[in-house]
Amino acid sequence: MSKRRASVIFEHFDIPDNAQAVCKAKCKHCPVEMSFNRKATSNLLNHMKRKHSSVPLESTSSQAKPRKPLLSALTTSTEKWSSTDPRQMQADRALVSLVAGKLLPVSLVQSSLFYAFMQETQPAYNIPSQQHFVHSLVREQHTLLHNKLQEHVKSAQSVCLTVALRSGKKASAYMGVTGHMIINYALKTVLFACKRVKGKHTADSVLKHYEQTVATYNMSSKIASVVMDNASTMGQACDLPGFHPQAQASQDSSDSESDLDGDSVSDDSLLESLPQHERCFAHSLQLVVRDGLKSSTQTTKVLAKVSSIVAHIRESTTATNLQEEQPKTQAANATRWNSQLKRARSVLSIDKEKLDSLDTAPLTARDRLVLKDFISIMTPFEEVEDRIQGDRVVTASLVIPSIRGIKRHLRSPSEYNSKLVTALMSSTEKHLSKYEDRTPYQRAAVLDPRLKLCCYESDQSSRLKEDLLALASTFTIDSHPQVEESSPPPCKKSCIFPFFEEEPQVEVTSPHAQEVETYLKEPCIPYNQDPLAFWKGNQYRFPRLSQLAQHYLCIPASSAPVQRLFSTAGKGFHPERTRLSDSNFETLMFIKANSGLV
Repeated sequence: MSKRRASVIFEHFDIPDNAQAVCKAKCKHCPVEMSFNRKATSNLLNHMKRKHSSVPLESTSSQAKPRKPLLSALTTSTEKWSSTDPRQMQADRALVSLVAGKLLPVSLVQSSLFYAFMQETQPAYNIPSQQHFVHSLVREQHTLLHNKLQEHVKSAQSVCLTVALRSGKKASAYMGVTGHMIINYALKTVLFACKRVKGKHTADSVLKHYEQTVATYNMSSKIASVVMDNASTMGQACDLPGFHPQAQASQDSSDSESDLDGDSVSDDSLLESLPQHERCFAHSLQLVVRDGLKSSTQTTKVLAKVSSIVAHIRESTTATNLQEEQPKTQAANATRWNSQLKRARSVLSIDKEKLDSLDTAPLTARDRLVLKDFISIMTPFEEVEDRIQGDRVVTASLVIPSIRGIKRHLRSPSEYNSKLVTALMSSTEKHLSKYEDRTPYQRAAVLDPRLKLCCYESDQSSRLKEDLLALASTFTIDSHPQVEESSPPPCKKSCIFPFFEEEPQVEVTSPHAQEVETYLKEPCIPYNQDPLAFWKGNQYRFPRLSQLAQHYLCIPASSAPVQRLFSTAGKGFHPERTRLSDSNFETLMFIKANSGLV
Protein backbone atom coordinates (compact mmCIF):
# COMPACT_ATOMS: atom_id res chain seq x y z
CA MET A 1 0.00 0.00 0.00
CA SER A 2 1.34 3.43 -0.93
CA LYS A 3 2.17 5.95 1.77
CA ARG A 4 -0.15 8.54 0.19
CA ARG A 5 -3.07 6.15 0.17
CA ALA A 6 -2.43 5.00 3.74
CA SER A 7 -2.25 8.62 4.88
CA VAL A 8 -5.64 9.41 3.32
CA ILE A 9 -7.24 6.39 4.99
CA PHE A 10 -5.64 7.22 8.34
CA GLU A 11 -6.90 10.80 8.18
CA HIS A 12 -10.35 9.68 7.16
CA PHE A 13 -10.75 7.25 10.07
CA ASP A 14 -8.97 9.50 12.58
CA ILE A 15 -6.21 7.01 13.60
CA PRO A 16 -3.87 8.58 16.23
CA ASP A 17 -0.97 10.56 14.82
CA ASN A 18 1.71 8.43 16.55
CA ALA A 19 0.09 5.26 15.18
CA GLN A 20 0.25 6.72 11.69
CA ALA A 21 3.96 7.52 12.15
CA VAL A 22 4.74 3.99 13.40
CA CYS A 23 2.78 2.38 10.58
CA LYS A 24 4.34 4.57 7.90
CA ALA A 25 7.83 3.73 9.24
CA LYS A 26 7.39 -0.03 9.67
CA CYS A 27 4.87 -1.01 6.98
CA LYS A 28 6.80 -0.43 3.81
CA HIS A 29 6.38 -4.11 2.97
CA CYS A 30 3.15 -4.70 4.86
CA PRO A 31 1.23 -7.67 3.33
CA VAL A 32 -2.18 -6.32 4.47
CA GLU A 33 -4.18 -4.91 1.53
CA MET A 34 -6.38 -1.98 2.51
CA SER A 35 -8.87 -0.29 0.12
CA PHE A 36 -11.57 2.36 0.10
CA ASN A 37 -14.65 0.36 1.02
CA ARG A 38 -17.01 -0.24 3.90
CA LYS A 39 -14.52 -2.66 5.55
CA ALA A 40 -11.69 -0.13 5.55
CA THR A 41 -12.19 0.72 9.24
CA SER A 42 -12.12 -2.85 10.46
CA ASN A 43 -9.12 -3.66 8.25
CA LEU A 44 -7.10 -0.80 9.73
CA LEU A 45 -8.00 -1.64 13.30
CA ASN A 46 -7.15 -5.31 12.84
CA HIS A 47 -3.86 -4.35 11.21
CA MET A 48 -2.91 -2.06 14.12
CA LYS A 49 -3.75 -4.73 16.70
CA ARG A 50 -1.77 -7.48 14.98
CA LYS A 51 1.29 -5.57 13.77
CA HIS A 52 1.53 -2.60 16.13
CA SER A 53 -0.01 -3.73 19.42
CA SER A 54 2.42 -1.55 21.36
CA VAL A 55 0.96 1.60 19.91
CA PRO A 56 -2.09 2.85 21.86
CA LEU A 57 -5.16 3.53 19.77
CA GLU A 58 -6.18 6.55 21.84
CA SER A 59 -5.46 9.91 20.28
CA THR A 60 -2.27 11.48 21.61
CA SER A 61 -2.68 14.73 19.71
CA SER A 62 -3.30 17.64 22.06
CA GLN A 63 -5.04 19.73 19.43
CA ALA A 64 -7.17 17.44 17.29
CA LYS A 65 -8.20 19.18 14.08
CA PRO A 66 -11.64 18.46 12.68
CA ARG A 67 -11.39 16.55 9.45
CA LYS A 68 -13.99 16.59 6.65
CA PRO A 69 -15.35 13.17 5.73
CA LEU A 70 -14.85 11.90 2.21
CA LEU A 71 -17.74 12.06 -0.31
CA SER A 72 -17.73 8.25 -0.43
CA ALA A 73 -18.50 8.17 3.27
CA LEU A 74 -21.51 10.48 2.77
CA THR A 75 -22.97 8.36 0.02
CA THR A 76 -22.54 5.06 1.80
CA SER A 77 -23.20 5.99 5.39
CA THR A 78 -27.00 5.91 4.98
CA GLU A 79 -28.73 2.79 3.76
CA LYS A 80 -30.94 3.46 0.74
CA TRP A 81 -34.64 2.63 0.74
CA SER A 82 -35.71 -0.35 -1.30
CA SER A 83 -38.12 0.04 -4.22
CA THR A 84 -40.92 -1.58 -2.18
CA ASP A 85 -40.41 0.62 0.86
CA PRO A 86 -43.58 2.72 1.43
CA ARG A 87 -41.41 5.79 1.97
CA GLN A 88 -39.66 5.27 -1.36
CA MET A 89 -42.98 4.75 -3.18
CA GLN A 90 -44.50 7.87 -1.61
CA ALA A 91 -41.45 9.93 -2.52
CA ASP A 92 -41.56 8.61 -6.10
CA ARG A 93 -45.19 9.69 -6.47
CA ALA A 94 -44.36 13.11 -5.05
CA LEU A 95 -41.50 13.52 -7.53
CA VAL A 96 -43.78 12.63 -10.46
CA SER A 97 -46.38 15.13 -9.24
CA LEU A 98 -43.70 17.82 -8.94
CA VAL A 99 -42.37 17.33 -12.48
CA ALA A 100 -45.83 17.10 -14.05
CA GLY A 101 -47.46 19.77 -11.89
CA LYS A 102 -44.82 22.41 -12.61
CA LEU A 103 -44.10 21.14 -16.15
CA LEU A 104 -40.43 20.63 -15.31
CA PRO A 105 -38.04 18.76 -17.63
CA VAL A 106 -37.83 15.05 -16.83
CA SER A 107 -34.04 15.42 -16.91
CA LEU A 108 -34.37 17.01 -13.46
CA VAL A 109 -33.80 13.60 -11.87
CA GLN A 110 -30.29 13.51 -13.37
CA SER A 111 -29.37 17.00 -12.25
CA SER A 112 -26.41 17.27 -9.88
CA LEU A 113 -28.20 20.06 -8.00
CA PHE A 114 -31.23 17.84 -7.44
CA TYR A 115 -28.90 15.04 -6.31
CA ALA A 116 -27.19 17.37 -3.82
CA PHE A 117 -30.57 18.61 -2.57
CA MET A 118 -31.77 15.08 -1.88
CA GLN A 119 -28.51 14.22 -0.12
CA GLU A 120 -29.08 17.13 2.25
CA THR A 121 -32.80 16.52 2.84
CA GLN A 122 -33.26 12.75 2.56
CA PRO A 123 -30.10 10.78 1.74
CA ALA A 124 -32.00 7.49 2.10
CA TYR A 125 -34.11 8.27 -0.98
CA ASN A 126 -33.04 6.20 -3.96
CA ILE A 127 -33.10 8.69 -6.84
CA PRO A 128 -34.45 7.00 -9.99
CA SER A 129 -32.74 7.18 -13.34
CA GLN A 130 -34.39 9.19 -16.09
CA GLN A 131 -35.40 6.05 -17.97
CA HIS A 132 -36.94 4.46 -14.87
CA PHE A 133 -38.68 7.72 -14.00
CA VAL A 134 -40.32 8.09 -17.44
CA HIS A 135 -41.08 4.49 -18.33
CA SER A 136 -42.02 3.20 -14.90
CA LEU A 137 -42.91 5.84 -12.32
CA VAL A 138 -44.73 8.22 -14.68
CA ARG A 139 -46.65 5.36 -16.31
CA GLU A 140 -47.68 3.97 -12.93
CA GLN A 141 -49.02 7.37 -11.87
CA HIS A 142 -50.89 7.65 -15.18
CA THR A 143 -52.48 4.22 -14.69
CA LEU A 144 -53.51 5.08 -11.12
CA LEU A 145 -55.22 8.31 -12.22
CA HIS A 146 -56.79 6.63 -15.25
CA ASN A 147 -58.43 4.00 -13.03
CA LYS A 148 -59.62 6.66 -10.60
CA LEU A 149 -61.11 8.65 -13.47
CA GLN A 150 -62.99 5.59 -14.70
CA GLU A 151 -64.50 5.21 -11.22
CA HIS A 152 -65.66 8.83 -11.30
CA VAL A 153 -67.30 8.40 -14.70
CA LYS A 154 -69.06 5.26 -13.50
CA SER A 155 -70.46 6.95 -10.40
CA ALA A 156 -71.42 10.25 -12.08
CA GLN A 157 -75.03 10.95 -13.06
CA SER A 158 -73.92 12.66 -16.30
CA VAL A 159 -70.76 13.90 -17.99
CA CYS A 160 -70.31 17.02 -20.11
CA LEU A 161 -67.35 17.34 -22.48
CA THR A 162 -65.53 20.38 -23.85
CA VAL A 163 -63.51 19.84 -27.02
CA ALA A 164 -60.91 22.07 -28.67
CA LEU A 165 -58.18 21.80 -31.28
CA ARG A 166 -54.99 23.86 -31.20
CA SER A 167 -52.44 24.05 -33.98
CA GLY A 168 -49.92 26.30 -35.70
CA LYS A 169 -47.78 26.60 -38.79
CA LYS A 170 -44.63 25.12 -37.25
CA ALA A 171 -46.00 22.50 -34.91
CA SER A 172 -48.37 19.60 -34.66
CA ALA A 173 -51.99 19.91 -33.70
CA TYR A 174 -53.30 18.70 -30.36
CA MET A 175 -56.89 17.93 -29.47
CA GLY A 176 -58.03 18.40 -25.89
CA VAL A 177 -61.09 16.80 -24.29
CA THR A 178 -62.02 17.85 -20.76
CA GLY A 179 -64.86 16.42 -18.71
CA HIS A 180 -67.22 17.98 -16.18
CA MET A 181 -69.27 15.94 -13.75
CA ILE A 182 -70.91 16.24 -10.36
CA ILE A 183 -69.56 13.79 -7.76
CA ASN A 184 -71.18 13.94 -4.33
CA TYR A 185 -72.70 17.29 -5.32
CA ALA A 186 -69.33 18.84 -6.10
CA LEU A 187 -68.38 19.85 -9.63
CA LYS A 188 -65.28 18.05 -10.90
CA THR A 189 -63.23 19.11 -13.92
CA VAL A 190 -60.96 16.44 -15.38
CA LEU A 191 -58.84 15.84 -18.46
CA PHE A 192 -59.82 12.85 -20.57
CA ALA A 193 -57.36 13.30 -23.42
CA CYS A 194 -54.77 15.62 -24.90
CA LYS A 195 -53.81 13.83 -28.09
CA ARG A 196 -51.75 14.55 -31.15
CA VAL A 197 -53.83 14.99 -34.33
CA LYS A 198 -51.80 13.98 -37.35
CA GLY A 199 -52.58 14.73 -40.97
CA LYS A 200 -55.31 17.05 -42.16
CA HIS A 201 -57.51 18.53 -39.48
CA THR A 202 -60.82 17.41 -40.93
CA ALA A 203 -64.08 16.77 -39.13
CA ASP A 204 -63.59 13.03 -39.57
CA SER A 205 -60.15 13.05 -37.90
CA VAL A 206 -61.37 15.09 -34.95
CA LEU A 207 -64.47 12.91 -34.63
CA LYS A 208 -62.29 9.80 -34.66
CA HIS A 209 -60.23 11.02 -31.69
CA TYR A 210 -63.42 12.06 -29.91
CA GLU A 211 -65.00 8.63 -30.32
CA GLN A 212 -61.83 6.91 -29.14
CA THR A 213 -61.85 8.99 -25.96
CA VAL A 214 -65.52 8.25 -25.30
CA ALA A 215 -65.00 4.53 -25.87
CA THR A 216 -61.94 4.43 -23.59
CA TYR A 217 -64.03 5.52 -20.61
CA ASN A 218 -67.29 3.84 -21.75
CA MET A 219 -69.31 7.01 -21.21
CA SER A 220 -71.36 7.34 -24.42
CA SER A 221 -74.63 6.85 -22.52
CA LYS A 222 -73.76 9.46 -19.89
CA ILE A 223 -72.86 12.45 -22.07
CA ALA A 224 -75.15 15.38 -21.27
CA SER A 225 -73.60 17.82 -23.74
CA VAL A 226 -70.51 18.59 -25.82
CA VAL A 227 -69.35 22.22 -25.81
CA MET A 228 -67.12 23.50 -28.62
CA ASP A 229 -65.84 26.79 -29.99
CA ASN A 230 -67.75 28.55 -32.74
CA ALA A 231 -64.73 28.84 -35.03
CA SER A 232 -64.19 26.35 -37.82
CA THR A 233 -60.86 25.33 -36.30
CA MET A 234 -62.29 25.36 -32.79
CA GLY A 235 -60.19 28.34 -31.77
CA GLN A 236 -57.02 30.24 -32.51
CA ALA A 237 -53.49 28.94 -32.29
CA CYS A 238 -51.83 28.53 -28.91
CA ASP A 239 -48.25 27.81 -27.85
CA LEU A 240 -47.57 24.09 -27.66
CA PRO A 241 -44.35 22.04 -27.75
CA GLY A 242 -42.17 23.43 -30.54
CA PHE A 243 -44.32 26.51 -31.06
CA HIS A 244 -42.86 29.98 -31.36
CA PRO A 245 -44.76 32.70 -29.48
CA GLN A 246 -47.68 33.64 -31.67
CA ALA A 247 -48.42 37.22 -32.63
CA GLN A 248 -51.69 38.64 -31.39
CA ALA A 249 -54.58 37.60 -33.57
CA SER A 250 -56.44 40.20 -35.54
CA GLN A 251 -59.72 41.39 -34.16
CA ASP A 252 -61.09 41.54 -37.68
CA SER A 253 -61.24 37.76 -38.07
CA SER A 254 -64.52 36.41 -39.31
CA ASP A 255 -66.89 34.09 -37.47
CA SER A 256 -65.34 31.11 -39.23
CA GLU A 257 -61.63 31.48 -38.76
CA SER A 258 -59.28 29.60 -41.10
CA ASP A 259 -56.74 27.19 -39.72
CA LEU A 260 -53.17 28.42 -39.64
CA ASP A 261 -51.86 25.44 -41.58
CA GLY A 262 -54.62 25.45 -44.17
CA ASP A 263 -56.47 22.31 -43.00
CA SER A 264 -59.81 23.47 -41.71
CA VAL A 265 -62.49 21.70 -39.72
CA SER A 266 -66.09 22.21 -40.68
CA ASP A 267 -68.12 22.96 -37.57
CA ASP A 268 -71.45 21.96 -39.06
CA SER A 269 -70.33 18.54 -40.27
CA LEU A 270 -68.59 17.83 -36.97
CA LEU A 271 -71.30 19.10 -34.64
CA GLU A 272 -73.99 17.16 -36.47
CA SER A 273 -72.16 13.99 -35.51
CA LEU A 274 -71.92 14.88 -31.81
CA PRO A 275 -74.66 14.30 -29.21
CA GLN A 276 -76.30 17.32 -27.61
CA HIS A 277 -73.65 19.74 -28.80
CA GLU A 278 -73.57 23.37 -27.67
CA ARG A 279 -71.55 26.29 -29.00
CA CYS A 280 -69.29 28.19 -26.63
CA PHE A 281 -71.22 31.12 -25.15
CA ALA A 282 -68.04 33.01 -24.24
CA HIS A 283 -66.89 32.92 -27.87
CA SER A 284 -70.25 34.26 -29.04
CA LEU A 285 -69.99 37.05 -26.48
CA GLN A 286 -66.57 37.94 -27.90
CA LEU A 287 -68.09 38.16 -31.39
CA VAL A 288 -70.65 40.66 -30.06
CA VAL A 289 -67.92 42.87 -28.61
CA ARG A 290 -65.88 42.62 -31.81
CA ASP A 291 -68.84 43.74 -33.93
CA GLY A 292 -69.46 46.67 -31.59
CA LEU A 293 -65.85 47.89 -31.72
CA LYS A 294 -65.69 47.57 -35.51
CA SER A 295 -68.69 49.86 -35.98
CA SER A 296 -67.53 52.67 -33.65
CA THR A 297 -64.66 54.61 -35.23
CA GLN A 298 -64.48 57.14 -32.40
CA THR A 299 -64.10 54.46 -29.75
CA THR A 300 -61.41 52.57 -31.65
CA LYS A 301 -59.39 55.77 -32.15
CA VAL A 302 -59.37 56.45 -28.42
CA LEU A 303 -58.41 52.84 -27.73
CA ALA A 304 -55.56 53.21 -30.23
CA LYS A 305 -54.26 56.16 -28.22
CA VAL A 306 -54.46 54.09 -25.07
CA SER A 307 -52.52 51.32 -26.80
CA SER A 308 -49.74 53.70 -27.88
CA ILE A 309 -49.47 55.15 -24.37
CA VAL A 310 -49.11 51.68 -22.82
CA ALA A 311 -46.52 50.67 -25.42
CA HIS A 312 -44.52 53.85 -24.77
CA ILE A 313 -44.58 53.34 -20.99
CA ARG A 314 -43.34 49.76 -21.35
CA GLU A 315 -40.54 50.67 -23.76
CA SER A 316 -39.31 53.96 -22.28
CA THR A 317 -37.24 54.01 -19.10
CA THR A 318 -38.21 57.62 -18.41
CA ALA A 319 -41.89 56.88 -18.79
CA THR A 320 -41.56 53.85 -16.52
CA ASN A 321 -39.98 56.01 -13.81
CA LEU A 322 -42.86 58.48 -14.07
CA GLN A 323 -45.22 55.65 -13.26
CA GLU A 324 -43.62 54.84 -9.92
CA GLU A 325 -46.11 54.56 -7.08
CA GLN A 326 -48.87 54.42 -9.70
CA PRO A 327 -50.95 51.39 -10.75
CA LYS A 328 -49.16 49.44 -13.45
CA THR A 329 -50.54 49.57 -16.98
CA GLN A 330 -52.12 46.38 -18.26
CA ALA A 331 -51.08 44.71 -21.50
CA ALA A 332 -53.81 43.77 -23.98
CA ASN A 333 -54.38 40.34 -25.47
CA ALA A 334 -56.21 40.00 -28.80
CA THR A 335 -57.75 36.68 -27.78
CA ARG A 336 -59.26 38.23 -24.63
CA TRP A 337 -61.30 41.31 -25.39
CA ASN A 338 -61.68 42.22 -21.70
CA SER A 339 -57.94 42.97 -21.63
CA GLN A 340 -58.80 46.11 -23.63
CA LEU A 341 -61.07 47.15 -20.79
CA LYS A 342 -58.46 46.52 -18.12
CA ARG A 343 -55.89 48.45 -20.13
CA ALA A 344 -58.23 51.45 -20.44
CA ARG A 345 -58.82 51.43 -16.68
CA SER A 346 -55.09 51.27 -15.97
CA VAL A 347 -54.38 54.31 -18.16
CA LEU A 348 -57.18 56.37 -16.58
CA SER A 349 -55.80 55.57 -13.13
CA ILE A 350 -52.48 57.30 -13.93
CA ASP A 351 -52.14 60.87 -12.70
CA LYS A 352 -53.24 63.25 -15.49
CA GLU A 353 -50.21 65.55 -15.20
CA LYS A 354 -47.78 62.63 -15.46
CA LEU A 355 -49.73 61.20 -18.37
CA ASP A 356 -49.68 64.50 -20.26
CA SER A 357 -45.91 64.81 -19.79
CA LEU A 358 -45.28 61.65 -21.84
CA ASP A 359 -43.95 61.98 -25.37
CA THR A 360 -47.11 60.48 -26.92
CA ALA A 361 -50.43 61.70 -28.25
CA PRO A 362 -52.19 63.00 -25.11
CA LEU A 363 -55.68 62.05 -24.05
CA THR A 364 -57.97 65.07 -24.43
CA ALA A 365 -60.83 65.84 -22.08
CA ARG A 366 -63.28 64.38 -24.59
CA ASP A 367 -61.12 61.28 -24.99
CA ARG A 368 -61.35 60.71 -21.27
CA LEU A 369 -65.13 61.06 -21.35
CA VAL A 370 -65.38 58.64 -24.26
CA LEU A 371 -63.11 56.20 -22.42
CA LYS A 372 -65.10 56.39 -19.19
CA ASP A 373 -68.35 55.87 -21.08
CA PHE A 374 -66.81 52.91 -22.92
CA ILE A 375 -65.82 51.33 -19.61
CA SER A 376 -69.34 51.85 -18.24
CA ILE A 377 -70.90 50.19 -21.30
CA MET A 378 -68.56 47.21 -21.38
CA THR A 379 -68.33 46.43 -17.65
CA PRO A 380 -71.46 44.19 -17.65
CA PHE A 381 -70.00 42.25 -20.58
CA GLU A 382 -66.82 41.77 -18.57
CA GLU A 383 -68.77 40.61 -15.53
CA VAL A 384 -70.66 38.04 -17.60
CA GLU A 385 -67.41 36.86 -19.21
CA ASP A 386 -65.75 36.33 -15.84
CA ARG A 387 -68.70 34.47 -14.35
CA ILE A 388 -69.40 32.06 -17.20
CA GLN A 389 -65.72 31.10 -17.43
CA GLY A 390 -65.44 30.26 -13.76
CA ASP A 391 -63.72 27.04 -12.78
CA ARG A 392 -65.60 24.35 -10.83
CA VAL A 393 -68.73 26.49 -10.50
CA VAL A 394 -72.19 26.18 -12.04
CA THR A 395 -72.36 28.33 -15.20
CA ALA A 396 -74.99 26.85 -17.56
CA SER A 397 -77.83 28.37 -15.55
CA LEU A 398 -76.33 31.88 -15.96
CA VAL A 399 -76.51 31.99 -19.77
CA ILE A 400 -80.13 33.13 -20.22
CA PRO A 401 -80.15 35.58 -17.26
CA SER A 402 -76.89 37.08 -18.60
CA ILE A 403 -78.36 37.65 -22.07
CA ARG A 404 -81.44 39.35 -20.65
CA GLY A 405 -79.33 41.45 -18.32
CA ILE A 406 -77.16 42.62 -21.25
CA LYS A 407 -80.22 43.53 -23.31
CA ARG A 408 -81.66 45.53 -20.42
CA HIS A 409 -78.32 47.29 -19.90
CA LEU A 410 -78.02 48.32 -23.56
CA ARG A 411 -81.40 50.07 -23.49
CA SER A 412 -79.78 52.91 -21.53
CA PRO A 413 -78.73 55.75 -23.89
CA SER A 414 -75.07 56.66 -24.35
CA GLU A 415 -73.88 60.24 -24.93
CA TYR A 416 -70.43 59.49 -26.32
CA ASN A 417 -70.67 55.95 -27.73
CA SER A 418 -74.12 55.71 -29.27
CA LYS A 419 -72.86 53.85 -32.37
CA LEU A 420 -71.14 51.31 -30.14
CA VAL A 421 -74.35 50.67 -28.18
CA THR A 422 -76.43 50.32 -31.37
CA ALA A 423 -73.98 47.83 -32.84
CA LEU A 424 -73.83 45.85 -29.59
CA MET A 425 -77.63 45.59 -29.48
CA SER A 426 -77.77 44.36 -33.07
CA SER A 427 -74.98 41.83 -32.58
CA THR A 428 -76.53 40.59 -29.33
CA GLU A 429 -79.70 39.68 -31.20
CA LYS A 430 -77.64 37.98 -33.88
CA HIS A 431 -75.24 35.94 -31.75
CA LEU A 432 -76.80 35.58 -28.28
CA SER A 433 -80.56 35.40 -28.65
CA LYS A 434 -80.37 31.86 -30.01
CA TYR A 435 -79.14 30.67 -26.61
CA GLU A 436 -82.42 31.68 -24.99
CA ASP A 437 -84.20 28.93 -26.94
CA ARG A 438 -81.72 26.19 -26.06
CA THR A 439 -83.43 23.59 -23.87
CA PRO A 440 -80.36 22.64 -21.74
CA TYR A 441 -79.83 26.24 -20.66
CA GLN A 442 -83.54 26.72 -19.92
CA ARG A 443 -83.65 23.62 -17.76
CA ALA A 444 -80.40 24.53 -16.03
CA ALA A 445 -81.83 27.93 -15.06
CA VAL A 446 -85.02 26.35 -13.65
CA LEU A 447 -83.01 23.78 -11.68
CA ASP A 448 -80.78 26.48 -10.20
CA PRO A 449 -82.36 27.29 -6.80
CA ARG A 450 -81.01 30.84 -7.12
CA LEU A 451 -83.11 31.50 -10.24
CA LYS A 452 -85.93 28.98 -10.84
CA LEU A 453 -88.60 30.76 -12.96
CA CYS A 454 -87.86 34.33 -11.92
CA CYS A 455 -86.34 35.37 -15.26
CA TYR A 456 -89.24 34.15 -17.43
CA GLU A 457 -92.60 35.57 -18.44
CA SER A 458 -95.80 33.87 -17.28
CA ASP A 459 -96.37 31.90 -20.49
CA GLN A 460 -92.75 30.73 -20.57
CA SER A 461 -92.94 29.82 -16.88
CA SER A 462 -95.97 27.60 -17.49
CA ARG A 463 -94.27 25.85 -20.39
CA LEU A 464 -91.06 25.26 -18.43
CA LYS A 465 -93.04 24.01 -15.43
CA GLU A 466 -94.81 21.44 -17.61
CA ASP A 467 -91.45 20.44 -19.07
CA LEU A 468 -90.05 19.93 -15.57
CA LEU A 469 -93.08 17.84 -14.58
CA ALA A 470 -92.60 15.63 -17.62
CA LEU A 471 -88.91 15.14 -16.82
CA ALA A 472 -89.56 14.36 -13.16
CA SER A 473 -92.20 11.76 -14.07
CA THR A 474 -89.58 9.67 -15.86
CA PHE A 475 -87.72 8.91 -12.62
CA THR A 476 -88.64 5.95 -10.43
CA ILE A 477 -87.62 6.54 -6.83
CA ASP A 478 -87.26 3.61 -4.45
CA SER A 479 -89.00 4.46 -1.19
CA HIS A 480 -88.99 2.66 2.13
CA PRO A 481 -92.16 0.54 2.66
CA GLN A 482 -94.60 2.21 4.99
CA VAL A 483 -96.58 0.36 7.63
CA GLU A 484 -100.29 0.53 6.87
CA GLU A 485 -102.35 1.97 9.71
CA SER A 486 -105.49 0.05 10.78
CA SER A 487 -108.66 1.84 9.70
CA PRO A 488 -112.00 1.71 11.52
CA PRO A 489 -114.72 -0.53 10.05
CA PRO A 490 -117.00 1.23 7.55
CA CYS A 491 -120.28 2.64 8.82
CA LYS A 492 -123.53 1.06 7.76
CA LYS A 493 -125.02 2.93 4.84
CA SER A 494 -128.51 4.40 5.06
CA CYS A 495 -130.90 3.27 2.37
CA ILE A 496 -133.24 6.28 2.80
CA PHE A 497 -130.85 9.06 1.74
CA PRO A 498 -128.09 7.27 -0.20
CA PHE A 499 -126.75 10.48 -1.81
CA PHE A 500 -125.59 11.64 1.64
CA GLU A 501 -123.28 8.65 1.74
CA GLU A 502 -121.38 9.64 -1.44
CA GLU A 503 -117.81 10.64 -0.63
CA PRO A 504 -116.42 13.79 -2.28
CA GLN A 505 -113.83 13.22 -5.00
CA VAL A 506 -110.36 14.30 -3.78
CA GLU A 507 -107.70 14.99 -6.41
CA VAL A 508 -104.64 12.87 -5.68
CA THR A 509 -101.35 14.64 -6.47
CA SER A 510 -98.60 12.44 -7.88
CA PRO A 511 -95.29 12.37 -5.97
CA HIS A 512 -93.31 13.96 -8.81
CA ALA A 513 -95.88 16.74 -9.25
CA GLN A 514 -95.88 17.46 -5.53
CA GLU A 515 -92.08 17.57 -5.59
CA VAL A 516 -92.01 20.10 -8.45
CA GLU A 517 -94.72 22.25 -6.86
CA THR A 518 -92.92 22.36 -3.52
CA TYR A 519 -89.61 23.25 -5.13
CA LEU A 520 -90.99 26.08 -7.27
CA LYS A 521 -93.09 27.60 -4.48
CA GLU A 522 -90.19 27.91 -2.07
CA PRO A 523 -88.22 31.20 -2.25
CA CYS A 524 -84.95 31.31 -4.17
CA ILE A 525 -81.71 31.05 -2.25
CA PRO A 526 -79.28 34.02 -2.26
CA TYR A 527 -77.11 34.41 -5.36
CA ASN A 528 -73.83 34.02 -3.45
CA GLN A 529 -74.78 30.53 -2.24
CA ASP A 530 -73.74 27.34 -4.01
CA PRO A 531 -76.67 25.67 -5.84
CA LEU A 532 -75.01 22.27 -5.53
CA ALA A 533 -74.87 22.68 -1.75
CA PHE A 534 -78.65 23.27 -1.84
CA TRP A 535 -79.25 20.05 -3.76
CA LYS A 536 -76.95 18.10 -1.47
CA GLY A 537 -78.92 19.25 1.57
CA ASN A 538 -82.29 18.62 -0.12
CA GLN A 539 -81.57 15.45 -2.09
CA TYR A 540 -84.03 13.43 0.01
CA ARG A 541 -86.78 16.07 -0.18
CA PHE A 542 -86.41 16.36 -3.96
CA PRO A 543 -84.98 13.00 -5.09
CA ARG A 544 -86.06 13.36 -8.75
CA LEU A 545 -85.10 17.00 -9.18
CA SER A 546 -81.73 16.50 -7.51
CA GLN A 547 -80.86 13.92 -10.17
CA LEU A 548 -81.99 16.27 -12.93
CA ALA A 549 -79.89 19.03 -11.40
CA GLN A 550 -76.79 16.85 -11.56
CA HIS A 551 -77.47 16.23 -15.25
CA TYR A 552 -77.90 19.84 -16.37
CA LEU A 553 -75.84 21.87 -13.90
CA CYS A 554 -72.63 20.08 -14.90
CA ILE A 555 -72.77 21.72 -18.36
CA PRO A 556 -70.23 24.57 -18.68
CA ALA A 557 -71.32 27.72 -20.52
CA SER A 558 -68.02 27.98 -22.37
CA SER A 559 -65.07 25.96 -23.58
CA ALA A 560 -62.79 27.87 -21.17
CA PRO A 561 -61.69 24.72 -19.28
CA VAL A 562 -60.11 23.16 -22.35
CA GLN A 563 -58.71 26.56 -23.42
CA ARG A 564 -56.94 26.82 -20.06
CA LEU A 565 -55.46 23.39 -20.73
CA PHE A 566 -53.65 24.66 -23.81
CA SER A 567 -52.62 27.91 -22.16
CA THR A 568 -50.97 25.89 -19.40
CA ALA A 569 -49.30 23.60 -21.91
CA GLY A 570 -47.92 26.55 -23.86
CA LYS A 571 -46.21 27.94 -20.77
CA GLY A 572 -44.34 24.76 -19.98
CA PHE A 573 -43.65 23.12 -23.30
CA HIS A 574 -41.81 25.81 -25.23
CA PRO A 575 -39.51 25.50 -28.28
CA GLU A 576 -36.49 24.63 -26.12
CA ARG A 577 -38.24 21.41 -25.14
CA THR A 578 -38.86 19.95 -28.58
CA ARG A 579 -37.24 16.67 -27.51
CA LEU A 580 -40.33 15.94 -25.42
CA SER A 581 -42.15 13.12 -27.23
CA ASP A 582 -45.87 13.18 -27.95
CA SER A 583 -46.49 10.25 -25.65
CA ASN A 584 -44.66 11.83 -22.70
CA PHE A 585 -46.37 15.16 -23.35
CA GLU A 586 -49.81 13.55 -23.25
CA THR A 587 -48.99 11.55 -20.12
CA LEU A 588 -47.55 14.48 -18.16
CA MET A 589 -50.50 16.71 -19.10
CA PHE A 590 -52.90 13.98 -17.95
CA ILE A 591 -51.12 13.72 -14.59
CA LYS A 592 -50.99 17.48 -14.14
CA ALA A 593 -54.69 18.02 -14.89
CA ASN A 594 -55.97 15.07 -12.86
CA SER A 595 -53.63 15.14 -9.85
CA GLY A 596 -56.53 16.26 -7.65
CA LEU A 597 -58.32 12.93 -8.10
CA VAL A 598 -55.94 11.15 -5.70
